[in-house]
Amino acid sequence: MLDGVQIIPTRTPTLPPATHTNTWIVGEDRLTVIDPPSPWPQEQRALFEAIEDRLLLGETVERIVLTHHHHDHVSGVDALKRALGEPVPVLAHPLTAELLHGIVEVDGHLNEDQSFDAGGRTLRALHTPGHAPGHLVFLDLEQRWMIAGDMVAGVGTILLHPDEGDLADYLASLQRMQAERPVALLPSHGPVLHDPSSLLSMYVAHRHMRSAQTREALITHGAMTPAELVSYVYGDLDPRAVPFAALQLRTHLRWMQDHGLTRPADETRWEAA
Repeated sequence: MLDGVQIIPTRTPTLPPATHTNTWIVGEDRLTVIDPPSPWPQEQRALFEAIEDRLLLGETVERIVLTHHHHDHVSGVDALKRALGEPVPVLAHPLTAELLHGIVEVDGHLNEDQSFDAGGRTLRALHTPGHAPGHLVFLDLEQRWMIAGDMVAGVGTILLHPDEGDLADYLASLQRMQAERPVALLPSHGPVLHDPSSLLSMYVAHRHMRSAQTREALITHGAMTPAELVSYVYGDLDPRAVPFAALQLRTHLRWMQDHGLTRPADETRWEAA
């Protein structure tokens, strides 16, 4: 346990190579549970048993909070509420609540720059879109660690799906996180990440490198589909990863189009502008 936050990984149907999603229990006495993630009963039981250890000491769960709407972050919400046996409000960004309508009941909203007491820890919510429209990260105002959700990863990479991801928003959100000078990042997948400033700078540089590689491939080899671009940008990938890489490239191509660097050549192919 870190000071003020307990991390519990549970197995989820997330994107490989990740196999687990982290839940965070923040505070003492009055607990905030962030991202109950798994749809699988065995994993749901494991999470509740970890929380139950705290309940047996006289602590209570005050709220459940969601970083964003993806299924590997919210699929255990209803099971946890049932296991607790009492009403516990679920809070999320308004855009996350909208995306979860009819899937998970969200009882209240957390907005940009809103702070709340989490059992003696003051957490400040920062709206960080890019991976998901309503994505939130949470900064501990005393010790400056940051629950980073899916903005960064301790294992694997972050997919910006073109249907809901936005590279411009993502880059701005990474820079916003860096400006807060966190001392550690607590990602949804993998271990705690130290040296956040260098890591966030690397994430920004990596995205710009991928964009440059994509445009260079189009200049050198002509118009291509995102799937055709994968081998030029990512090299020899596991075939199972190719569809995800192609989705990522679609997001980069749209960002480059907005900056006058690429344009559609036809309905499926892109070219350098």
